[in-house]
Amino acid sequence: MRRKHLLSRIAIALVLSWAFYCAADYFAVSRWDNTDSLIVRVIETGPEIEVSSDEEEDSYETFERDTVMQILSGTRTDEVLRVKTVRLSGSGLEVRPGRRYLLVWDMFSDGRVQYSLADAWRVSGVAGVVMLVCTVLIALTGTRGLFALLGLGASIAVLVFSMIPLTVMGWDCVWLAIASVFIISTVTILCVVRHARYRITALLGSLGGVFSGFLCGAAMVYLWGLNGLAGEGAALLASTLPGLNMRGLLLASVLIGSIGAVLDVSISITASMSEFVDYDNDIPLDRLLLAGLNVGSEVLGSMINTLILAYMGSALPMAVLICSSGVEFSGLLNDPYIAQEIVQSLAGTLGLLFTIPASAFSFVLQESLRRRDG
Repeated sequence: MRRKHLLSRIAIALVLSWAFYCAADYFAVSRWDNTDSLIVRVIETGPEIEVSSDEEEDSYETFERDTVMQILSGTRTDEVLRVKTVRLSGSGLEVRPGRRYLLVWDMFSDGRVQYSLADAWRVSGVAGVVMLVCTVLIALTGTRGLFALLGLGASIAVLVFSMIPLTVMGWDCVWLAIASVFIISTVTILCVVRHARYRITALLGSLGGVFSGFLCGAAMVYLWGLNGLAGEGAALLASTLPGLNMRGLLLASVLIGSIGAVLDVSISITASMSEFVDYDNDIPLDRLLLAGLNVGSEVLGSMINTLILAYMGSALPMAVLICSSGVEFSGLLNDPYIAQEIVQSLAGTLGLLFTIPASAFSFVLQESLRRRDG
């Protein structure tokens, strides 16, 4: 019976995901109002031909092909275009008939128009897969998974609709990050921690850990002379918003980057210790503290591995680029981009380390007060 219920929930999740994909695709395509690009479906493509250019000796290799496509967005919907599309060598975009792409164009002074397929259309696909993961998670875990997703949605909403826009408006990004961390921690703990009386313990443990890691990260940033300008994205952002405090943005990223792992450790310790108390309501406090510290040390090993590898993975393309230029290992460590990734990794690791005693001691303190008053 349980297997039938599980299979039916998974089937419903698949149907809902497909319906959401179709709805997202319809609304995204019908409301696409970008005047610089059109959504098209490629019907037929011809062979690519290399276009020679005598204007510049070191110009990039350019290829063009005859392409037949159907326009899916804008005022020219359902119109069929037969044009030559151009791409640069190494663009990496694979064009296949039946798939959808973004069509862009450049108009030159002599009236000539050059078309190119800029990117694949993936909005609806991303929306469908996200919905599939969410619905399957709820189907397998029930209300706990639903509450976890609500906490995740609230966290993303805080960052996307509050912190980032206010940062663009000129607010101090460090204080915005501190406020965001507090809100994210509170909402996540309310959604995840079952025992209401232990939620304050999980909150204190997570905040203590993340702010301890933040202080260590801030010390490394100032001692190592980092200014947050490493990387093309940071340099472009600094030129676009010249009044933005890039060093403060780096410190804000330390806070935001570590809160997820810190919350995981804090909630794990709180949940474990609460189970000990439920099993033996008179468990000695020193034994309870030792149990919490032991659980935290076990969780710490896997979480540090996850955190470090996540940052190393994000920095891997830049590390390969630096190494390909013949830089030695010491030069790799001295690179500001790599140093920023190390700051975030170490700050997150130290945050996890401080979270363990902060959560365990907070739990024991609350339990001792409960026993004294009860």
